[in-house]
Amino acid sequence: MINFGIVGLGRIGKVHLSNLQSYCPQAKVIAASPVKPKHKVLLEEYGIVHHCETFEEMMEVPNLDAVVIASPTAYHYDHILQAAKAGKHIFCEKPIDLNYEKVQTVTQTVAAAGVQFMVGFNRRFDPHIQQLKSVIEEGKIGKPRILKITSRDPAPPPIAFIKDSGGLFLDMSIHDFDMARYLVNDEVVQVYAHGSVFGDLPLQQYDDIDTAVITLVFKKGCMVQIDNSRYSTYGYDQRVEVFGENGMTATQNVLDNSVQIANATGHHTARSKHFFIERYAESYRNVLLDFIDTLIHKQPPSISAEDGLAALAIAMAAKKSLKVKTPISIS
Repeated sequence: MINFGIVGLGRIGKVHLSNLQSYCPQAKVIAASPVKPKHKVLLEEYGIVHHCETFEEMMEVPNLDAVVIASPTAYHYDHILQAAKAGKHIFCEKPIDLNYEKVQTVTQTVAAAGVQFMVGFNRRFDPHIQQLKSVIEEGKIGKPRILKITSRDPAPPPIAFIKDSGGLFLDMSIHDFDMARYLVNDEVVQVYAHGSVFGDLPLQQYDDIDTAVITLVFKKGCMVQIDNSRYSTYGYDQRVEVFGENGMTATQNVLDNSVQIANATGHHTARSKHFFIERYAESYRNVLLDFIDTLIHKQPPSISAEDGLAALAIAMAAKKSLKVKTPISIS
């Protein structure tokens, strides 16, 4: 049994807490922080014994093996360093940090501490994406030549979140950058980004956009086209297509149900899943199960700090490319 502590009891933190307590038989959460009065009932329902006011206090909880870091991004760096110093294994939500040098420090620190560290790029563990990956690895479409990723949110997050998020590339697109690396199994050498603000939020004052098209070029030649939007009136749009020398493979949107209606006005289906919590519910469970399996068998994590660093580098290059209006090379 792996004993977890969790820091951050917001939307993602609650998802991880629920999954650990309900779907991970070889793990349980025994501590949480920072615990406020509004969290008490939830934690009691899940049988959390230790209610800690601070992360430092949680690191002192006896028999604590690992920690889930679901705090705001600005706190990730300090929480990671404290957990590594305390010898706790770490599962950290993306991004690790918005600063490249800090993420480099994280990779060095966790390696020196000898703890397992995994970044929460959960979409790799979506069953549809894993089937897509298997098709590619089995050579059924040949060597990938073009990869297309569509990722569009139904609505933007609140301005209070946006102003500290690092922007669309570091908050939203970073999932797609990791997905591209995962599916192509290669490293990006060039990034070219275009973007604009079409919605009514004053994103310009936060050096942000709500719509983007990004082109990635990989070492072995595969080209990737990613399109992102914060405004999708028809629901959460998540599609991937891989075109190879011998064929094509793709995933489509997951709908609320599979019922189809055909009548005089046309063919009708349900809407796409509302947002990422619903669409990627299974992948959130699977990524934690994989991390727990890593700890039990003492194996390297499936998604390392270096993967987080690589995705951050692409995001930073995209942000720079948008600003200078030219392709950016990644060494």
